[in-house]
Amino acid sequence: MGSSKNAEPHRILRVDLSTSRTDVDTIPEDLIALYLGGRGLGAYLLYREVPAYVEPLSPKNKLIFLNGPLVGSLIPGSNKVNVTFKSPLTGTYSYSLCGGHWGPALRAAGFDGIIIRGKAERPVYLLIRDDTAELRNAEPLWGKTIPQTEEAIRRELVAGGTRSEGAARSTRAGQGVQDADLQIAAIGAAGENLVKYACITSGLYREFGRGGGGAVMGSKNLKAIAVIGSMGMEIHDPKAMMEVSARLYDKLKASPKFAERHEYGTAELVDKVNNRGFLPTRNFSQGFFEQGFRLEGPAMKKEIVTGNASCYACPIACGKITRVASRRYGTMIMEGPEFETIGLLGANCGIGDWESLVKATQICDENGMDTMSAGACLSLAMECVQRRILTSKDIGGLDLTFGNGEAAIAVLEMIAQRRGIGAVLAEGVKGAAERFGAPELAIHTKGLSPGAYDPRGAKGMALTYATSSKGAHHMFATTFGYEIAAGNRLEESGKGELQRNHQFSMCVVDTLGMCSTMRIGIAMEDMAEALQAVSGRKMTPEDLNLVAERVINLERMYNQRLGFSRKDDTLPERFMREAFEEGESAGQTVDLETLLDEYYRAMGWDENGIPTAQTLERLGLSEGL
Repeated sequence: MGSSKNAEPHRILRVDLSTSRTDVDTIPEDLIALYLGGRGLGAYLLYREVPAYVEPLSPKNKLIFLNGPLVGSLIPGSNKVNVTFKSPLTGTYSYSLCGGHWGPALRAAGFDGIIIRGKAERPVYLLIRDDTAELRNAEPLWGKTIPQTEEAIRRELVAGGTRSEGAARSTRAGQGVQDADLQIAAIGAAGENLVKYACITSGLYREFGRGGGGAVMGSKNLKAIAVIGSMGMEIHDPKAMMEVSARLYDKLKASPKFAERHEYGTAELVDKVNNRGFLPTRNFSQGFFEQGFRLEGPAMKKEIVTGNASCYACPIACGKITRVASRRYGTMIMEGPEFETIGLLGANCGIGDWESLVKATQICDENGMDTMSAGACLSLAMECVQRRILTSKDIGGLDLTFGNGEAAIAVLEMIAQRRGIGAVLAEGVKGAAERFGAPELAIHTKGLSPGAYDPRGAKGMALTYATSSKGAHHMFATTFGYEIAAGNRLEESGKGELQRNHQFSMCVVDTLGMCSTMRIGIAMEDMAEALQAVSGRKMTPEDLNLVAERVINLERMYNQRLGFSRKDDTLPERFMREAFEEGESAGQTVDLETLLDEYYRAMGWDENGIPTAQTLERLGLSEGL
């Protein structure tokens, strides 16, 4: 923690892997005023620095890691660091956020962010330590899993200190470095092999999860980014920050949602979504999973949870340490699985036993693979087998049917290594379905598969998936909770305005660097007060919403450069033509065109989804960037 003097300049580490050069850049104050940091500033820098013609896996693509202004402070949940890049999975603008401790460590090392371009001649890892940076040889690390990579780097940097998988952080000291002070973000086999939905993993279980950032990192021969930070951060008004933090912790704990999320983690959502009939089941062909009761939060806690895990500055501790003893796979200890993984690797693949689900999650975690996209690819292949589009011979003799966990696990390993059918599924659901000659079975928007909320059972989520700049990403706007509480989840009227407001709210927390879960008790007014205490920047909730609107329009403008418009704000035909036959959401389909019309009007866009000149002028985006 720092003193009450004004904050240091906004410092960005620039790394060119092609030349092994590192430089420090500063971000002008006027840009910080417009975009704040995190997702907001990432959108601006990608728009400015990565032209439309750049191929996602070329050296010219950039990984733009940025903290929000709250990250590293004591404001609850201030741990989210954002990475922005052009996605190899979708070809669109993309971003992803990671919690845990890596972002705060980067801030404590003296940097607000890192911009990485180029390609190293041989595998390297980047070491950042208190205002310095160097590239180190990573050839011995290439081919290692993420846990193996973490352990090897810790052995190199911390004398006598390693950390076992799933264990608490140790405090062994060596050469002036404590094990707990070293934070590592790394890729596994999926990133090395350019699986298009490979992720970047920090602390073994926290991911920059969606869009293929791990593949971009692998294409650059960058195995890991290790950060050691002991410089703290400058706080504008430490006393005010402490007072705001204490009050916000109390508000969080008073929220009815706090105890439930602490007790069961995100798995508390399983029964809420499944029992209402919109949990993706068997490649989104059904909305109710008959084995879902086995995967609900209370069942999970009783059967496999052994403890809690928390990100930096978070009182909720929604991470769940789990243990499963299996004759087939041995004893598995890990953090998770979380709700989205339960939905996409579990119900959507017809898998309802913890042994299979935990092993499948472990393979994804160790190899650095997005569990959601991996589950979507498995369920696609399973339906192709069911429809006899694929045969057992196509899948190496495996019986890849819905519910066969053993076969699913084998295919996940093939995907990570790009072997056999895995090489096709490594392209994502869109690319794989086209190869199979069954594009209608690929459940995606812009190439990205949806989260674990079928929009036929929560109509606002249809707009989330259709209009998100990065494809069908559930965290672009999590409207389903509000829709359940309001009792209007099956209605389409009014969802344009709802979507607009939730997109702004999510963009604000992404830009400030706050975990979105904090919204259960922390309002926009609280965020503005926290921002002023930490940075000295005085903003109203209306000001914060204006930043969010500016960012979302800029993301839209980037995709517009690439030729995206209303024609791409679409959903799978299954959501719009095939109604559920049973359950609480039976008979429901999505009228997307009506929803889009209302949303575009709410956003100030024309009928093709293009921001109008008046909207861009109001946001200060009309005169160029």
